[in-house]
Amino acid sequence: MTFQWWFNGQDMSKYLETNNVERNIGQNRNAILQKLGVSSGKRFQYTSADEGKVTVSFLVRRDMVAKRREIAGLLSSNEPQQLIFGDEPDKYYLAIADDQISLSEKFRHGNGEVVFVVPDDLAHSVELDTVTGQSGTDITVTNAGTAPSAPVLTATMTADNGLVGWVNADGGVLQFGSPDEIDGTQHDDSETVFHHTMLAAPTGIALNAGTVVYKNYLGDATRPNKQAGSFQYAKDTATPMYNRTASDNWAGPSMSGTIAANSQGSNTGNLLWANRINLATNAQASGRIEFNLTSGDTVVLSMVLHDSFYTADVLALDLIAMGKTIWTQNLDRKLFTNGFYSVQIGKLGNQATFRLANIQTLEGGMKTGQTLVQSPTIVGLADASIDGYTVWMTGFSDKTGWTINWSDSIFQWVNVDYWQDLPNRFSAGDELVADVATKTVYVNGVEDGTVQAIDNDWDKFMIQPGENTLQPVASSWAEPFTAKIEYREAWL
Repeated sequence: MTFQWWFNGQDMSKYLETNNVERNIGQNRNAILQKLGVSSGKRFQYTSADEGKVTVSFLVRRDMVAKRREIAGLLSSNEPQQLIFGDEPDKYYLAIADDQISLSEKFRHGNGEVVFVVPDDLAHSVELDTVTGQSGTDITVTNAGTAPSAPVLTATMTADNGLVGWVNADGGVLQFGSPDEIDGTQHDDSETVFHHTMLAAPTGIALNAGTVVYKNYLGDATRPNKQAGSFQYAKDTATPMYNRTASDNWAGPSMSGTIAANSQGSNTGNLLWANRINLATNAQASGRIEFNLTSGDTVVLSMVLHDSFYTADVLALDLIAMGKTIWTQNLDRKLFTNGFYSVQIGKLGNQATFRLANIQTLEGGMKTGQTLVQSPTIVGLADASIDGYTVWMTGFSDKTGWTINWSDSIFQWVNVDYWQDLPNRFSAGDELVADVATKTVYVNGVEDGTVQAIDNDWDKFMIQPGENTLQPVASSWAEPFTAKIEYREAWL
């Protein structure tokens, strides 16, 4: 009988015969000791688990050359993948092949060995366990594994609510929202002015008539940069369409629009403008994109990404506030690679926040990777009116342009004070997800760093082996929300 095992979803027994698997027992523990003077022995300080290894020995019969190439491709990965063995099909290791995979070739067959590194040295359950309940009641979670598990905690609102909290028997507390929020008297909320999904041309926008930062090439009024071209809408993205010539300097299409005041009639309130783009450049391409928040014909806050060299692979970021460049830097291309990006501009009183982040995935809520954040204090920003925006995508003359498209744009007034019976921080149908593993919070599928308390006890919410008791908590005046706890059992 052939011993089956799978790596990254591929049944490896189709290509090789497994004759030995070394999985060892428990974790690779490392005890840290300290020598005390000249006394005998050492004092124990602590112990930690190192990465583990799983070794698979195999035999390859016939078609050696072809199989060697196939096996190499199947076992190659850039990050850990699921490794499952046939005698434990309900468990997987997150593993990656390490070092050189050996193969000793003989007549018509060969013996080989692959060593997998398991970074957390744990076996995880294939099945995801789920327990549900309501806020205000204890929820018992049983972990049948032998290692702690990081849960995902989900609260789905049934009505207005100002607080999503979690407490456990170990004294741990997680708090999202405000426990002091009173229904119908005063609270802060966000108001969405627009959300452009780029399924088609947004309504109410102007083409090539925006307020921009880089009006003239090198500041020379005789060499104006141009707002010209159009956008093509396909696959939920807006892609710039250029018509550049050798004398155009920087040229490309812009999209601009007005920003209505918040419900209190103010354009000077706190705000968040979030955009998603897909960008790729190289040593033979150049390009520039401006994200501008404006007041009349003045740029108040701006983030500019640009590759101003068509002879070098450069990606630079400029941050501009109240007409002055306050920060500029060439980004590390090993960290800020080609791909999907989140570009955010925020304002909170006199503090501006600029955030650029790689987007790793949008499944299950946006997850970001390499992130750059600058939060300068700008005198006079609190009183600055924001009544418009412009996004301008350009290329230089007739040189090869970078690849870019724009897939999403949303503008919100945040922390708007209400003195009426208006919706609270959370409304019926809103979903708040707290991922204990990454200490990340999502509201309606979007990462939100504004709702959680600074001193949240994330580390106390690991689901320990055995029985665990958690209690979800809502505002005292709110209807109970539906609570869900998802976790994956793990074994040493």
